[in-house]
Amino acid sequence: MDKVVPLLLLALGLGAAHLGIAGLVKLRPDKPEFWLFGLGVRTRFGAVKVLFVSLALLFLAYSFHKKGSITQILKTEPTDLQAQYDQLAARMKETEKLIGTYKSQMETLNREKEDCQKIVSRQGLGLADQNDVVGELRSSLDRRQKELADLQGSLTRLREQMGLLQRAHEQMSQSYNETKEKVQQLESQVDVLQNEKVSLKAKLEQTLGQNEAEIKRLREENSRLKSLYRDEERRASLLRQGLVLREANDWTLEQEIQRLANLIAAQSDLSSPRQTDISRSLHRISQVLREGTALTKQAKAADSSSPGSKSSQTGQDKTGSPPTTKKNNP
Repeated sequence: MDKVVPLLLLALGLGAAHLGIAGLVKLRPDKPEFWLFGLGVRTRFGAVKVLFVSLALLFLAYSFHKKGSITQILKTEPTDLQAQYDQLAARMKETEKLIGTYKSQMETLNREKEDCQKIVSRQGLGLADQNDVVGELRSSLDRRQKELADLQGSLTRLREQMGLLQRAHEQMSQSYNETKEKVQQLESQVDVLQNEKVSLKAKLEQTLGQNEAEIKRLREENSRLKSLYRDEERRASLLRQGLVLREANDWTLEQEIQRLANLIAAQSDLSSPRQTDISRSLHRISQVLREGTALTKQAKAADSSSPGSKSSQTGQDKTGSPPTTKKNNP
């Protein structure tokens, strides 16, 4: 997980950087948008925002790689700095206690020194029996002075150490404040990224909704056009069949009319068998005319039942057979 997440953030950051740079380069008046992996930019300002997002993603990937987890990156209290700060504060308190102890010892030594000097001044220099006491007091005073000098040296060293600790404390405080400011900046960047993510998600959902509505409308339009095409094909097939049958019927009608004309021309007696042939021919002609009329009506009914336009119907009527005219039987 510690390796997958930085790689994923790195890939997202590089993809966003590619999208932003390509958008800045390829956006022109004749090409108002640029798309990559389903995401696109329409303005140069949007490309700049995408570049900022890519930089933030790359920074997160680097931080995640260094820290190990997002929780440690976003953690507001720096544990190492706080521990060092606490240690320095404890050492400063101990140093202050030692300084106070050394000061009290120095004050005690000073008081003893003053007491010894008072004793020496009271005893006088001419008293022989008290020379040993004075020598002991002087030796004790010398020892106390040496101890006092040692304590003063220790106090000087402690003061130097305290100055170093104070400078280190100031540096640690400055580093702590800088780290805190960086964490706050990172939190603000995370908030900006969250807002960008929400806005991009809303735009993506809106685009998907519009695309789904458009696809649904196109599917409905396609199904409607397919049904219209099938109706037109069926109507055209009926018209073609009617035209073929009409042509055949017209040819048969012409043949029968010619035959009838021949029979009438050769007729001499109405009671002859030729009269019977004439009647049959007339019956055949009327039957053919009725069939042609029925086919024409069927084709017109199929044409009028479809939701086609009047212009297509008039065009199909023009391409169809002309209306038949019934002839009166002689």
